[in-house]
Order: sequence, then structure tokens, then C-alpha cells
Amino acid sequence: MQDPVDQPVIHRIRSDGEGRELLDYLLTTLVTVPEQDVRDAVEDGRFRLRGGPVLRASSRLEAGQVLEADVPARAYRHPLDPEVPDLLSEVHLDSHLLAVNKPAGLLSHPLGPQKVAALSMARVQLEARGEPADLRPLHRLDRETSGVLLMARTRSADRKVKQAFEDRAVAKAYLCLVRGRFHPKRRNVEVPVVRDIDGPIRIRMCATTQGPPAKTEFEALDWFGKDDWGASGIGYSWVLARPTTGRTHQIRVHLAYIGHPLVGDKLYIDEGRAFLRRWDGRLDQADIQSLGMNRQALHAWSTSLQHPAQNNRLTLQAPVPEDMLHFAESHGGTMPNCAPEGV
Repeated sequence: MQDPVDQPVIHRIRSDGEGRELLDYLLTTLVTVPEQDVRDAVEDGRFRLRGGPVLRASSRLEAGQVLEADVPARAYRHPLDPEVPDLLSEVHLDSHLLAVNKPAGLLSHPLGPQKVAALSMARVQLEARGEPADLRPLHRLDRETSGVLLMARTRSADRKVKQAFEDRAVAKAYLCLVRGRFHPKRRNVEVPVVRDIDGPIRIRMCATTQGPPAKTEFEALDWFGKDDWGASGIGYSWVLARPTTGRTHQIRVHLAYIGHPLVGDKLYIDEGRAFLRRWDGRLDQADIQSLGMNRQALHAWSTSLQHPAQNNRLTLQAPVPEDMLHFAESHGGTMPNCAPEGV
């Protein structure tokens, strides 16, 4: 059994990589990796197609090709980051699909020098049981987002589920803890979400008047607490979010846009001040105290889809995470009532 840190980083070229040069594709894909690090890795010959020769910066790519990156592991973890368990909790497993309950603080897929991720850990767990471990990522969750994460075990399942995502035939519900009293009880937000090219943070998105459509349906579940957040209101709310589109950071941006940012969101509270402090290594306990939690309070609670090989609808759920529940209880709240009508 091979440790994730000893394996090359595997990446399947996305559809938007068709015909593009390697360096151009990497710079727009690895947005959290410093640009010079990406350029140095390409110059050092650390990228190749599976079973093929080393690629140059100008090498042309094709969608669906498997890229292998031979990069050193980076094991640094900020002491205030969420703790990551040694084993993943499996929500569902059959010969076609694997779903895990990704913990907060863990990448969905290996990224640059960060080799330990849900995908690589899941492969190791399957190998340890003597099972086929050829997994294909079907979607992703942000590092600090917990919950249901899907992976395909066959090429057919990979193709069918990704098509279901494109057809918006996969229903997802996220559990959120937000600042203030969320009202009205049900609210739809339809505001385009695009990259914030004018700001200092490359990965930050923003709500705007023009761009690809983005829609999120919100349902308030409960309200508790007495902390005063000014324009956001008093206390905190449990909210269920159902995105009908899949833009980057969509739920987080929409919540911040309507004045109810996620508890603990370093990127969308106070213009990303805590994110920049973490990037510079200056994040401290006072920052966490101000944010409320050491991660954004967003949990992929439920995912429902047609099984790619069986004639049935599959609904997968990940339990309410302990850190979010602890926060609620410490501020006078209780377990949210989000099942089963929240799917």
C-alpha cells in the first residue's frame, strides 16, 4: 500500500483544457498555487501524461487526458486549521460509486504539492482492503467545506454522473450557519458570480450584474443567539442552501451578498482580511474568535441523483458535523431540523 505523499498528483484535463498549452492551463487551474511555483515545476519537467514523456510549457493538451505531476509533498498545516482524521468515513460504496464524508480542512483532490486529499486517501483505503482503487473525481468541495463527496469507480459511472451534473439532475443541499436572523424563511438569490479581478485575492469571487447565471434557494431552519452583527442582524441562523447552478463559491458569495455571511468564512467576511493573514502566516486565535469558527460553517449535507447503473434514485447524507453543532449549542442553539424534506 502506497502512502498518498509518495504518489504523483493525478489530474484529468477538463473540457476547457482542450487545445490549450500546458502552462496556460495550469495557471488558470491552480489558482491557489503561487504563479512562480507553477512555472518552476513546469520548467523542472515535473508534468507528464500518464505513460508519456515530460511535457513542456507549450505542450498542447486534450480534454480527458490524464496528467501526472511529480511534485514534492507539502505537509505544512496551520495550527489553527481543522484537524483531519486518518480515515475517511464512507457514506456509500458499491462497484460504481464511492461517496465519503469529507472532513473540513482536507482538499477534495490533490493540488500542487498538497498530495494528501480525500481522493488519494480514498484510494489508499480501498487498496488496503484489496479492492480496485481507480477512482475518478466527480465534483469538488472547498477545503474548509465538509460533507458528501462523490467519486466514480468506473468510466461509465464517471461519464453518466458528470452528465447528470451538467444537466442539473443532481440535487444538492448544504447546511449553513450564518450571521444574523435570516428572513424571510424562504429566499431565492439569482445573481451572477464571477472572479473578483480587481481585488488582491486571486481566488475570491464576487456578485455582479453581468456574467453566467447563478441561483441559490435558501430556507431558514432556526435562529438563535444574541451577538449583534449590525446590518446582518442579531444572532445566528441555521440555513439550508440548494444551489441550482454550480459556480465557484456560489453559496458563500450569495450569502455574503445578502448580508448573512457564513460563520468562519475567512474569504467573504471583512473583505478577506483573515484569509490574507492566514496566507502570510499571521492568523491567530483572536482572528478565529472574531470569525466564530476555524473554518467556514458550510456542510454538504445531502446529494441525490439517479444511480448510473441501477434503476433507482440514490440519496446520500452526511451527519451534521460536530464543530458546527458545538458552535450552535454554545450560542444557545440546537440540532437543526433539516431532514428529510430538505433534500
